[in-house]
Amino acid sequence: MKKTLLLIAILILQNSCSNASKAHDKWIGESKQKLIKSWGAPVRIIHDDQDNEVFVYADQVFTDDNDSGIAGAYYWKYNYMYVNKEGKIFSWRNENQKFPPQEVDSKKVISLNNQTVK
Repeated sequence: MKKTLLLIAILILQNSCSNASKAHDKWIGESKQKLIKSWGAPVRIIHDDQDNEVFVYADQVFTDDNDSGIAGAYYWKYNYMYVNKEGKIFSWRNENQKFPPQEVDSKKVISLNNQTVK
């Protein structure tokens, strides 16, 4: 019984991760105007030396790690949408970090895309 529950939990987790990936994959080839219309303005736009842009979307997520009723620990959930010079989305990346959007290392974000282009 425990193995069955574990298998079901793994399948649900795998399915939810693949759905999140599919949600981002649908943006590949779409225009940055359509993205902005749907998601709103990014918190930052990073430019690279080839006239591409990285739209940085960030949400601060608070965790409920303590019982005091005061806001506990937090992290930032980032979505990076890579836009080519023609204004089309060609890649995306997401991650969770402790630092705020002002401290996002633009060189790192650009180089990460070069390693994991979709």
